[in-house]
Amino acid sequence: MPNKTAASATTLGYMLVDVVRLLRKDFHARAIGLKVTPALARLLLHVSRTPGARQQELAARLEVTPATLGRMVDRLVARGYVRRAADPKDRRAFRVFVAPQGKPLVSRMEQVAGLTKSRATRGLSAEDQGQLLKSLQTMCDNLSRRSI
Repeated sequence: MPNKTAASATTLGYMLVDVVRLLRKDFHARAIGLKVTPALARLLLHVSRTPGARQQELAARLEVTPATLGRMVDRLVARGYVRRAADPKDRRAFRVFVAPQGKPLVSRMEQVAGLTKSRATRGLSAEDQGQLLKSLQTMCDNLSRRSI
């Protein structure tokens, strides 16, 4: 007899991966005219949601190396979308902020994200959406703890 718990975990994992893949695909299809790569769009959204984050923190959140993140920030700085500022507590580190020129792009990306969210949650009540977010947050919290 198959282990139902193992099958449920596998199904849950596959379903979550598929949802994320389809969310990204929908977002990127809608964002084609924004002239920013999916990776740079993701970074810019993270910077807008956590103004002043250190580059090292952003690299960890995006699961890229610090060197890769540095090159990504360089590209956004060159386009005028973000700016770096020295970290007052650590002169070796930089904090990243959305530049004034990047704010309209962030606003447009948030609009696109809202359309993607609306499509993804069609048929779910506000209560169901709230419960889904609460459940996902609980899962994140559980999996973020060090103990196994």
